[in-house]
Amino acid sequence: MTRVVIIGGGAAGMAAASRAKRLRKDYDVVVVERTRWVSFALCGLPYYVGCITKRLNDLLYYPIEEFKVKRGIDVRIETEAADIDPSARTVTLRDLRSGREESLEWDYLILATGARSKAPKLFPEITEFNNVFTLSHLDIAERLRNYILGLREGSRVVLVGAGYVGLELAHTLTEAGYRVTLVEALDQVAPRIVDPDLAQVIKDELERHGVEVVTGAPVKGFEGGDGKAKRVVTDKGAFEGDAFVVGVGIEPNTDLARRVGARIGETGAIWTDTHMQTSVENVYAVGDAAEHTDLVTGRRVWRPFAQIANKMGYVAGTVVAGREAEFRGSVGTSVFKTFDLVVARTGLSKSEAEKAGFKAIEASLEARTNAHYLPGGTRFKLKVVADEDSGRLLGAQAVGRDSSVFWRVNVVASLLTVGATVWDLFTSDIGYAPTVAPVWDALIIASRLLMRKLGEVPRRR
Repeated sequence: MTRVVIIGGGAAGMAAASRAKRLRKDYDVVVVERTRWVSFALCGLPYYVGCITKRLNDLLYYPIEEFKVKRGIDVRIETEAADIDPSARTVTLRDLRSGREESLEWDYLILATGARSKAPKLFPEITEFNNVFTLSHLDIAERLRNYILGLREGSRVVLVGAGYVGLELAHTLTEAGYRVTLVEALDQVAPRIVDPDLAQVIKDELERHGVEVVTGAPVKGFEGGDGKAKRVVTDKGAFEGDAFVVGVGIEPNTDLARRVGARIGETGAIWTDTHMQTSVENVYAVGDAAEHTDLVTGRRVWRPFAQIANKMGYVAGTVVAGREAEFRGSVGTSVFKTFDLVVARTGLSKSEAEKAGFKAIEASLEARTNAHYLPGGTRFKLKVVADEDSGRLLGAQAVGRDSSVFWRVNVVASLLTVGATVWDLFTSDIGYAPTVAPVWDALIIASRLLMRKLGEVPRRR
């Protein structure tokens, strides 16, 4: 019997397992997961911590019985891959509850080992404090929620890092009644997500809701005693808190990949081809551990996003089942919401495009979400970036109080995937109704602004 062993039971791992077993009922598919959960939604952790999501199990897409009983997948939770022998094609599994070990042969190995926080390496002292957390898994989210629920009303939570998790936690914890300080090393919130002018809109929103925002404040370390951190020390002074969440970035977990001799790519993640195969025969890598190709620049990138992980897992499961499939890459589409503000981006910003070698031009505008003669609706900011030499679309950003800013960015994302141009955007048959969109949608206006520099007639490719 052909055996597929998958290390990691997150989105990518379970997508690979489910796809392989669906196509080949005769395969023995084994999933190995260190924690108590599989098929979990890590993106939902800020909402669980803030008590918007009531139960931890609500963050599971399917209960474990769905995979073990209905789909016939051998799921081993609270189990780790203790050792691996690529020449013998065996992996030694250790049950973390009993300590019992078992050697398992594999015909195909899929590494879905995910990513881990950089915080313990950057600030090793935090391991001494029971009130400093890195929100990287469900069990940590459970401990964090239980801890802050035990704090007195109005306690202060200090968030280190103003990326996706920090901005979402700032929202959910403020709504839950805590005082929040958000500390960011760089000079703006949402760095590497949006441009500085749009970041200012986000900062204003945070401060409007009472969040203390401190930017340009690299962290030097944490101070405290008796098992608790008291303050975080930065270049702009020390900030005291009752609990601390450190979201200073993650890195791909490549330990097992290195042990099997798989090539590590230029991003620091596991190199794979479009079939998700590593440099080692019959060894695949998916999800937050693997790199892939940016469809805008053609360069290798590492993007630990859930939608990418699921696609990678689907492709790997299809390929090991003997079918054709490929994951060509991504364009870097992401979205988050903090308080009433929706923030979305795809592709490259103007500065990123210039660094990548493009002659970038940008259309920037403010527009309405509905017709001007109707009540309601909101205004939002939109940016669209293109290459002046070819007219090719390169990226978009949007910030507003309506979820429609996200679908507008998604339109550009779809066009980026196929290498479309500004003239393709202008021709796009975007729907119109006065209650939901003006007749001249912001995207079409952006294309017209860009065409002032590019010309009205598409250039020959």
